[in-house]
Amino acid sequence: MKAKYSRLIVVDASIACAAGETQHPVSSSCREALQEILRICHRLIMTPAIRKEWEKHQSGFAIKWRRAMVARKKVERLDPASLPRQSADDLGISSGEHAALGKDILLIEGACAGDGIVLTKDDIIKGIWAKCSTRIKVPKPIRWINPVREGTDCLRNL
Repeated sequence: MKAKYSRLIVVDASIACAAGETQHPVSSSCREALQEILRICHRLIMTPAIRKEWEKHQSGFAIKWRRAMVARKKVERLDPASLPRQSADDLGISSGEHAALGKDILLIEGACAGDGIVLTKDDIIKGIWAKCSTRIKVPKPIRWINPVREGTDCLRNL
């Protein structure tokens, strides 16, 4: 079944890394999510920072999947605007959470350039974002999807 709309989605390198060829539940969930994106006609946001992360961590399956996405012209290469950096105190989070947010801000910036959707298996950044999202001005709400916990049905209903 096709989705009603094609969405611009940020796929975290944690998904690209975990989407290997094994039958482990995490690996198969991540692999199925990528295959579902390809089937549904969603498009991948690839910013320079996200591409750099992917190149460090992607599995063999993710390399083939990304090539298939490029061949079908389903990769949007964007250079999004940077979000203003704020201190941990201004955001109401700990210094450790601030460091984690700084590491994954590229996902939020990419999502702001697209449809506000991030596919990741990292629930920690989702929790940090929940704490500080009202203090960072972004043009749209960010939806975090963990295919390991939520399955691939959520990708069909975007």
